[in-house]
Amino acid sequence: MSEPLRSRPWVAIVGLYVVVCLIWGTTWLGIKFAVTDLPPLLAAGLRFLIATPILLGLCWFRRVPVLFTRAHLGFAAFVTLCYFAIPYLLLNVGEQYVSSGLTAICFSTVTILIVVLSVPMLGTRLTAGQVVGVVVAFSALVLLVLRIQDVSVTNGWGVVTILGAAFMHSYAYLYIKKHGGQVHVLTLNTLPLAAAGVMLTIAGLLTDSGASAGFTTRAVLATLYLGLVASALGFLGYFWLLQRLSAVTMSFIFVIFPVVAMLFSAAVEQTVFTPLDILLMFLILGAFAWTQLSPRLGARRAAPEEPPTPAQLRQLYAAAERAYPAECCGFVRRSGVRECVNVIDEQQSVSDRTATTGYVFSPADLLELSRSFDGDDPVVLIYHSHPDAGAYFSDEDQRHAVFDGLPVYPVDHLVIDVTAERAKGARRFRFSEAEGRYVESGAYGEPRPRQAQSVADRLGDR
Repeated sequence: MSEPLRSRPWVAIVGLYVVVCLIWGTTWLGIKFAVTDLPPLLAAGLRFLIATPILLGLCWFRRVPVLFTRAHLGFAAFVTLCYFAIPYLLLNVGEQYVSSGLTAICFSTVTILIVVLSVPMLGTRLTAGQVVGVVVAFSALVLLVLRIQDVSVTNGWGVVTILGAAFMHSYAYLYIKKHGGQVHVLTLNTLPLAAAGVMLTIAGLLTDSGASAGFTTRAVLATLYLGLVASALGFLGYFWLLQRLSAVTMSFIFVIFPVVAMLFSAAVEQTVFTPLDILLMFLILGAFAWTQLSPRLGARRAAPEEPPTPAQLRQLYAAAERAYPAECCGFVRRSGVRECVNVIDEQQSVSDRTATTGYVFSPADLLELSRSFDGDDPVVLIYHSHPDAGAYFSDEDQRHAVFDGLPVYPVDHLVIDVTAERAKGARRFRFSEAEGRYVESGAYGEPRPRQAQSVADRLGDR
């Protein structure tokens, strides 16, 4: 008898990864069928309206709020217009004049545009390998467009609108990353998608009096596919994988789905690709992949030692000894250690703990922690000490480090065992996707286990 699927999670992960690539790869053919008969405004709007009930149901099932807070209303309007309404309208308009395969290639520039735009928006630095990848990708794209498309104003504008959609998506993605970190992913997508659907559908009906004639069997089936499969299931599958796979692995979906789109375009639309066309396409996709891999390969060569280094560990021990009998706290980047201020004693109105039994980062430290993930030197480790209590990750630590089965920050945690004599050692804890919690992944020195007679135990679980 075969082993149950749940005991082999990689089977589900690999299978869903393939399904998402197929869904994203066939989306472009679905758009082509829809806009052949329906006006672009109406086709985009109906797609979102069809997907909305599924996302609303998921919000209800997961008990996630649908509405944005008052402080995020402007942000919600931005997502509605710049992530959904305008880019997808541009895609639908452009694909009236461009094959589905070339549309997918053009839109996959999102990956490389994110790399370029992250410089002014997030303050990141491009490596030499990334610069080469950007130049090669866009040079090959220009050559490919000139070869495949007839030299005409109409086809040229089709490519421009698709690249415009890719640019807006890239900008919106980085804006969301920078300003929407506190908004749940379902909240982020559900209401803006619904609002974009309503606006586009109404605009489509008002601007084209003959729109009803476009509801052919082909257009209806294509729109249902785009709404139920591409927008809803594709979205759910992608974000399920995003919680379990690295960003690099997920970025390769943008390399794979254009290949799928090209194959379907050749089979269904009878698009002819010459050997040179295929070479240029794979050169573009290879350059995209290189922009993702090159900085990480360079980082491995430049910084093979995972924090904390021996020097950093000595600094952490010294911080714990200075703070004793209070808890110290801070975080570690590859570039160094940030010793933070424990302000829990200033939070007595919301916490019954003191600095000897807990820690809270100051607002300035929290801001630096959050912003670090937008740059090229992110925090990789959060640390705190347990005075006279041993090195363990308590239920209280788990409660603050994990939300809705996912880590609050994509970091490891280090707990330092310190007494009045000295810091005895530390234990490292890494998030386990299988268990949905942090588990021990390593130890330094000779840390003690949880001390049964510690002050922390007399006060209850830390």
